[in-house]
Amino acid sequence: MAFDFRRQAEYWKSHMVQWRRQLHQHPELGFQEWETARLIATVLAEAGLEVQTGIAGTGVVGVLQGKKKGRGIAVRADMDALPITEKTNLPFASTRPGVMHACGHDAHVAIALGAARLLAEVRSELAGTVKFIFQPAEESPPGGAVAMLRAGVLDNPPVQAIVALHVNPHLPVGTVGLKEGVAMAAVDTFTLTIRGRGGHSAAPHQAVDAILVAAVAVQALQAIASRLTNPLDPVVVSVGTIHGGTKNNVVADEVVLTGTTRTLSPEVRQQLPKLMRQLLDGVVRAYGASYELDYREAYPPLVNDARLLALVEKSCRRVVGSEHTLRVHLPAMGSEDFAYFAQVLPAAHFDLGVGKARATNYPWHHPCFDLDEEALPIGASLFAQICWDYLSNPP
Repeated sequence: MAFDFRRQAEYWKSHMVQWRRQLHQHPELGFQEWETARLIATVLAEAGLEVQTGIAGTGVVGVLQGKKKGRGIAVRADMDALPITEKTNLPFASTRPGVMHACGHDAHVAIALGAARLLAEVRSELAGTVKFIFQPAEESPPGGAVAMLRAGVLDNPPVQAIVALHVNPHLPVGTVGLKEGVAMAAVDTFTLTIRGRGGHSAAPHQAVDAILVAAVAVQALQAIASRLTNPLDPVVVSVGTIHGGTKNNVVADEVVLTGTTRTLSPEVRQQLPKLMRQLLDGVVRAYGASYELDYREAYPPLVNDARLLALVEKSCRRVVGSEHTLRVHLPAMGSEDFAYFAQVLPAAHFDLGVGKARATNYPWHHPCFDLDEEALPIGASLFAQICWDYLSNPP
């Protein structure tokens, strides 16, 4: 039996918009998503799902058991916001200073809830189990995926595959982007502490300026991508924060920098700490300073399963049409802790277009980030169709 999930999703559109806006107004950082979890649990319970809360702190799982026996598939949605001050001026903008849903996780939650409602309506025809996993702390390595896995979210009842999506403001509404194999990069984090010798700004020769050394170090680190690694193996080294100094006429004695590195090649990933230290040994010590580098692996590359992705592609074509189901040839250098789920089960992660027509579409993590809510019912119907197709005819 076939169902028109796209048409039925329009009925739930106003609900999804309401859920998304409520979450957007009340964003919560990783492992602090208490209000978010309560909303999710309430909606899932109203749909008749078995609800488990408090998983890995704030995680929520909803289990939809079909009337017919069969396999299981999971849908994962991340819940956390970012420490960013919103500048959208939306009527439903964040009410919490310094916290914002600037990556679309509010939409991910609303879409997954919409899919739960759609599939609950066809429970009597559903051959198997759909598990909805609402995960905390995707934005904060080591992330919430590992904690959820340790809590056993893929068990009792077990699932044999898992899917997720991410909103993409660079794709127009109604389009889907799919990448087979390595779809997203590995990300690692670092903290670099540079120590000089304080002094008076009028006598810099009697001091070792940690700010100057830090500035040179930031520039030097870019040589990793431009000169020290194969240009055919993408590498991104980004310094995200710099903190140092106490007063405008004092030479700073210490500067702390934090950042990320992103790679696709396991070999290059392993080389990066050595290359960073190689550069810093020369640059920092040339100025008479010292340094400490704390380098930590965060998320592995996200690898999509080829057979599951082929099923997802067919499902997407049923919902948005072949012309709007796009195969992406290059991986993204962004990262996702959904990659940990993909190490355990066949997984498929795809992009959902949310770009607004005739409007500026700001990128993820921008204080003006927003999305076209017309994409919400599309995303929900995609999840519902994928789950239905998988349980009806698993790859």
